[in-house]
Amino acid sequence: MAGIGIVGAGISGLTLALRLQQLGVETTLYCERGAESIRTGRLPNTVARMGHTQERERELGSAHFRDPACLMNSATLSIKGDPPLEFTGYVSEPFHAVDFRLLLPAFMDDYAGRGGEIVPAATEPDAAQVDRWSRGHELMVVAAGRRSVAELFPRDPARSPYDRPQRRLAAGLYHGIDLPAAFSNNIAGGVGEIFRLPMMTREGVVSTLLVEAIPGGPLEPVTHMPWNEVSAALPGLIREYAPRLAEGLNPAEFGLLGPDDLLQGAITPTVRRPVAELPGGRIALAVGDAWIVNDPITGQGANLGSRCAWIAADAIAAGGPYDAAFAHATAERMWEAAAPVTDWTNAFLQPPPEHVARLLLAAATRQDLADLVVSLFADPAFAWSLLSSPEEVARVVDGEQKPLYDRV
Repeated sequence: MAGIGIVGAGISGLTLALRLQQLGVETTLYCERGAESIRTGRLPNTVARMGHTQERERELGSAHFRDPACLMNSATLSIKGDPPLEFTGYVSEPFHAVDFRLLLPAFMDDYAGRGGEIVPAATEPDAAQVDRWSRGHELMVVAAGRRSVAELFPRDPARSPYDRPQRRLAAGLYHGIDLPAAFSNNIAGGVGEIFRLPMMTREGVVSTLLVEAIPGGPLEPVTHMPWNEVSAALPGLIREYAPRLAEGLNPAEFGLLGPDDLLQGAITPTVRRPVAELPGGRIALAVGDAWIVNDPITGQGANLGSRCAWIAADAIAAGGPYDAAFAHATAERMWEAAAPVTDWTNAFLQPPPEHVARLLLAAATRQDLADLVVSLFADPAFAWSLLSSPEEVARVVDGEQKPLYDRV
């Protein structure tokens, strides 16, 4: 029996494969596309990886693309209003943004170069294919694959409060935004959000914009229109709904890098049941996007995928048997990390409650609170423990308790 089979070469599958390899566990990585296909393909996402995720990558010996221009030590939050609300906070460990068309192939090269086996799938794997692969392994871990995920891991309604997307999305890479290496979150109440960050890409460091449009609102059209119309439509919307971001636009140069550098669609936030028994008798455990898909509004998807893959790897390395009891116990350990991320993200898709609005107002006049709010993105467990509690927010805002961002 040849160790562990891993399906999917996203950040979850690759983190798991690299960590198990480091821990001396034999693995085989099954992927729909090879490294070169990913390098030359369409933009898969726009991701900022936080300090703990980068720390895991350093421990793996897989820290790549550390150009200072895509390392963000600060973030500015701007809320449109009369008057507008704005503050800039600073973090101790910079956020890092790299096009996954660069990062994932680099991870694949690390894994293969250290002796890992990568098996490209001829077609998108389904449950039957995962079952066939499982006959050569002690455990299958599924980290990606639309057909196999839908067939093996049904939606968990108790952990999935939404049955439809709460935002329409348009993520793209752009020339012509002259801003420093900082994260920018621009909010227009009832309309949506526009995020900007510098990202290392195939063309060097450029700006990525993520439009999170409330369905039916004025931002939604850019989530549907052809790529060559988006560049013309966005500047006017940015001037109207993200005026601070508009200050950095260079109209003569603004535009998408190309047709493969735009991703449009929508996500229904979903938690799936994480364990499946395959027809051949083996167990399949879901991690990453195969298990949980959150809206990117809090920027936690890749970071959570990395964290849960690490938890799963340590559990697997501790030894089997890799039966249903093992898989359910591992899933519960992963859920301890995933629950606050999921709850926080789902809550932020709705207007902020009064105590959160009070924290944001206070952050506009106090640097310690501005730093706290920005640092929450690097520590989602603490973020949710604070933001879900009016009493904790009151203690921080009223000065009864020192802000805890130095824990991050």
